[in-house]
Amino acid sequence: MKMKSKNVTIVFIVAVVFVTLIIVLTRHWRVSTTRSCDDGIRNTIDIADFTTNYFAYSVELSAQLDGKTKFEGKISPVQLQQLSESLQSANEFRKALVAGYNACAISKSQYATYLHTFQALDGLSRQIATRGQAQPLTEADRDALKHLVNEYIRTAQTLGG
Repeated sequence: MKMKSKNVTIVFIVAVVFVTLIIVLTRHWRVSTTRSCDDGIRNTIDIADFTTNYFAYSVELSAQLDGKTKFEGKISPVQLQQLSESLQSANEFRKALVAGYNACAISKSQYATYLHTFQALDGLSRQIATRGQAQPLTEADRDALKHLVNEYIRTAQTLGG
């Protein structure tokens, strides 16, 4: 009986490793789809790649805001709420941007403009995350953090306009 149980466990482990390997390899070697649009041929964008490249710090910042431990007391509750809403709004816009680009609804030049904005948001997220971790927070740090948060909110609001 022990031998049968051991064999089942080994087969299960091998199956899990095999399935995981297939998933990882197909994701790694997937061929990008090309699409012909009015402004030329383009490779479609995988939303996961876009997220990894341009939103890593924003996701980290969002997680810190949800916990509210890192930023509570460092910026006003109104700014905290606005920053959280801006992060959510930018995340939704990011999904729509990639879908629009892949469907040829957004031109390459429009996409490049929005990509520049996302890069700016990513840079601001990095600065906010770094500034928010400073201990103890000086008055200059607090002012700089407030300025960065306001800049992030302002920049995120340009995405909708």
